[in-house]
Amino acid sequence: KRWADSFGLQCLRTPGGHRRFRLKDIYQFQQQRAFEATGLLSTEEWEDPNLEVWLNARKYSKVRELLVHLAAHNQRPKLRYLFERLYLRGMQLDDIYDEVVVPLDEGVLKSRDNGEVTEGQSLLVRNNLEEALSSLTQKMIRRRSNGKTALCGSPTELTRMAVSVISRILEIEGWEALNLGDSVPLRVMSEVVEIEPVNLVCVFSASSDLPEDLKEGCDSLRKITQGYRIPIILITAKDDADTALARGLSTEECCSDFRAFRKHLNNFSH
Repeated sequence: KRWADSFGLQCLRTPGGHRRFRLKDIYQFQQQRAFEATGLLSTEEWEDPNLEVWLNARKYSKVRELLVHLAAHNQRPKLRYLFERLYLRGMQLDDIYDEVVVPLDEGVLKSRDNGEVTEGQSLLVRNNLEEALSSLTQKMIRRRSNGKTALCGSPTELTRMAVSVISRILEIEGWEALNLGDSVPLRVMSEVVEIEPVNLVCVFSASSDLPEDLKEGCDSLRKITQGYRIPIILITAKDDADTALARGLSTEECCSDFRAFRKHLNNFSH
């Protein structure tokens, strides 16, 4: 529906006003828009007949359970297919992350901490999810390059997936992204800003487990970005703009989810 209303996908209208799409028109549209269509519109039935019901009703808790099951059993093709189904249903990457991946990832880490799953099992699930998201974003429609570069990273541990999503949202919105990953000291981000033509710095932080040298790192990054007049966007795991990191960086741009982050990017794209 979104493609038909805003992007020119051809459709037929029934007397009652409902849309009808021809498969060849969808294939052609996706190919023209650089979206890989092969396999996405398969007529094969999904092994769980409730999947379409869950997607229609937005029962994302059920979808998360299915994703964890597939990831834990190393069903990577089905995992990729399920993420692609979410995208075809109209969910953007920031929606997929906020509604599905964030609570799923938190649940996996909690299960690991409670001893319900092993460290190896949690790594398998999280790495398979990361691979599936990477596969999906390679097929997403991207904006034309705006000629700007953004640096992204996180000083906290176990946030690699979140930083990767930030990097992918940047790329989809037309930015070149320099992804330093997680557990990266803020002073290292300062060094990159010093030598690279960076226009924006994006820092992700889980509000807990901040590094001991936080103040020193904040001072270093704040000084270098202010000197070059480079804005900083802080993305937090929870709705908590008053974290030690936020105060240390003196940043007014603090986002509590990835939808807000994507909206904030519009302020710096021109």
